[in-house]
Amino acid sequence: MADPLTGLLQKKKETASKAKAAAPAPAKGLFDFDVESTLSKKIAPPQGAEQTVGEHIFDALAAGSTVDFPKVTEICERVAKEPREATEAVRLLAGAFGDAAGPPRRKLKALTIMNELLYNPRAVEEMRQVHAVRDTLWKLQATSNTGLGDASDEQIRMFATEVEKKCFGAAGDPFAPMVPEDPFTLPQVSESSSRPPPTQPVSERPKDSSSVLGTLWQVGSVVKDNLKTGLAAAQEAKELLKSQGSRLEIPKLPVKPLSERPNEDIRFDDILPGEKVHYSISPSVLPINKPFRELQGRLLISNYRLKFQVPKGTLKDKLAWVAEKQLLDVPLGLVEKLEYEGVTSEAGVQQWRLTITTKDFRNLMIMVPQMKDLVVIEEAVLALSQPGASFVKALFAFAYAAAGGGSQQDDGWDLYDPGKEFQRIGIGPNCPWKISVYNSDYQLCDTYPAVLVLPAETSHEHLRRVAAFRKHGRIPTLSWCNSGWASLWRCSQPMEGLLGQLETSDEKMLKSIRCGKDRDLLVLDLRPKKAAYANKVNGGGFESYAGLRLVFGNIDNVHGVREAWKKMGQAVAGLSNDEIGSWYKDVANSGWYDIIGAIFQCANLVIHEIDVLKCNVLIHCSDGWDRTAQVSSVAMLCMDPHYRTLRGLLLLIQKEFCSFGHRFRTRLANGEKPSSE
Repeated sequence: MADPLTGLLQKKKETASKAKAAAPAPAKGLFDFDVESTLSKKIAPPQGAEQTVGEHIFDALAAGSTVDFPKVTEICERVAKEPREATEAVRLLAGAFGDAAGPPRRKLKALTIMNELLYNPRAVEEMRQVHAVRDTLWKLQATSNTGLGDASDEQIRMFATEVEKKCFGAAGDPFAPMVPEDPFTLPQVSESSSRPPPTQPVSERPKDSSSVLGTLWQVGSVVKDNLKTGLAAAQEAKELLKSQGSRLEIPKLPVKPLSERPNEDIRFDDILPGEKVHYSISPSVLPINKPFRELQGRLLISNYRLKFQVPKGTLKDKLAWVAEKQLLDVPLGLVEKLEYEGVTSEAGVQQWRLTITTKDFRNLMIMVPQMKDLVVIEEAVLALSQPGASFVKALFAFAYAAAGGGSQQDDGWDLYDPGKEFQRIGIGPNCPWKISVYNSDYQLCDTYPAVLVLPAETSHEHLRRVAAFRKHGRIPTLSWCNSGWASLWRCSQPMEGLLGQLETSDEKMLKSIRCGKDRDLLVLDLRPKKAAYANKVNGGGFESYAGLRLVFGNIDNVHGVREAWKKMGQAVAGLSNDEIGSWYKDVANSGWYDIIGAIFQCANLVIHEIDVLKCNVLIHCSDGWDRTAQVSSVAMLCMDPHYRTLRGLLLLIQKEFCSFGHRFRTRLANGEKPSSE
C-alpha cells in the first residue's frame, strides 16, 4: 500500500512547479545582465542594416576584443548621428564599468569609450541621470591591484576621474558640502566647459594631449605589451622588495619657501581669504583603530593647512565627531613633525605611509598612492610653515593680509594703553611709584615695554647700572598694585656669578620697592633652588641683600614643561573606553600637574603677601619670561576682577606677555623648525 504522505508531498511539488512556470518573469533592471554571456550570443544584423550603438558596444566589450581609436570613433559617431541612442549607450557603458563583480579589463574598456563619448552634451546629460554613478566613479578612482598591471590600474583611475570631471565638475565633488538637488532639473553645462559639437567627426579631432584617448592611442601598444597577470605582477613585486629590503629609501627635495607651486581649483567650507590649494593627493587612506576601518579620501595641501577630506556622508555614527572637531584639518603652523616611510604590508603590497605629529598631540597616519607624494608633501609643509627668518613672507599671514582678510576687524593692538591701565590701578601724583619713559627708545631694555612704572626716587643713571646687572637688562618694574599701593614687581635674575658680586644701585632699587615696610621684601625666585645655584656657573644667581626674604618656587624650566606636556599628551592618547588602562598612573608620572600646582602655590604666596599683609613682592626666574609671566598673570587674575572679563583677559595677555617680550615665536616654533626651546 502506497504511503499517502508521499503522494501528498509529490502533488504539492507538482502544483508549486506549475505555479512557478505560470508566474510572469520578474522585470530585470537596466544593469541586470551578464555582458560576457550576452556578447557570446551575438546576432548578426540584417543585410544592409547599420549596427545600433548597443551592438557596437557589445562588440567593443566582448572578451578578447580590442577597444581602439576606430572602434571608439564608430560608437561616438553613431550617437552623434542617432541622438536617441545616447541613453542606451550611456546605460550600457555605466552598467559595464559599474559592475562590482565585472572583469577589470571590461571596466577599462567601458571607461575608455565613455571618456570620449562625453564630448557629446546629450551623453553628459544622460550620464548625470544614472543612479549612483558618482559613487561608482569615486570607487574606481581608488582602483589598485586588479591584476592588469600598474599601467592599466592608472588608466582606470585616470579615466574615472576624467569622466566624473566632465559630467559633474565642482557639483560632483564628493568632498563638497551636501546641497539639496532638484530631481526634476538637469544640471546646466556651461559654455566654457563645453566640448566640440557632435557634428564634428571624432576622427577629425586633433590627437593632442587634451584628449585622453588620443594619448592612450599613442601608448596603447606599450600598455598592452606590459599587461601582466596578477600572479606575475605579485611575483615581480616580491622580487623587487626582496632585492631592496622591506623599507625603501625615500629621496628628499630641497626646501624652497618662495618657489612657485601649482594652484588647484578646489574650494571647501571655511576656506580663508588668500588660501590656495597647491596639491590634492587622491586617493589617500586614513586608517582608524577604534572602531577599525579605513577611510578613503583625498589629502589637500594649501598654503595654510593640511586637510584630509572624505566623501560627503562618509563619517557617520561613531566617527561623526571627527568632522565636528575638525580633527583632520591641521594648520601648517601646528605641524611639529612629519615622518614618512615605505613599508610592505602583510599581503606583500608596497605602501607609502605619512605620519603627521602636531603640537596639540594629534597623530595622523595617512597612506598615499605614490612615493613622490611623500616628497612633495614634506617639501610643501616645511617650506610654507617653517621658512625661517630669511623667508617670513612665505608664511600664510602675508597672503591673508594681502587678500584683505580681517581688514574690517579690530587687530587688537590698541586694546592695551599703558597710561590708562596704570591710571586705573591708582598710579598717580601721591603714589610712591612713577610712570617712566626712560625706555621709550628701547635702549635700556629691548624686550621691555616703552612705558614702565618704577620707584619714584629712581634716577636714569641708577637704572642703567641696574640694567647692566640684570640678565638681558630686564630691571625690576611694577606689574600691578592695589588701592593701598601694595604691589607686584617682576624682573630677571641678577648676574652676580660664582663670587656673589653685588651691585649697589640694584640693592638700593630693591630697598625702594620695599618702601619702608616693617617686613622684609619677599623675593620669590620661581626656579628650583638647585637650578638657581647652577645658574651661577653661567654668571647668574639670586639676591642676597639685607632686608630681603628669598623663597624658591620650584617651577621647572621650559624643558621640563615640554617633557611633562608631551607625557600628558601620551596619557590622553592612551585613553580607551574598552580597556581599564593606566590613566591615573600616566598622569601622575607625567609631572604636568606638579608644574601647575607649583605655579598656583607661587601665585598663592604672592596674593597672601599683597592682599593680606599689604606688602610688596618681587618675582623672577632666569630670564623673566615664561614662569614670571605665568605667576604674575595668575595672581593678577585672582586679585583684580577686571582681568576676569573677556576684554580684561585680552588686556592682561598683552600687558604681561606681549609687551614684556614673551618668546611666542620660539616657544610655539612659529615659522621655524621646532627646537628644544
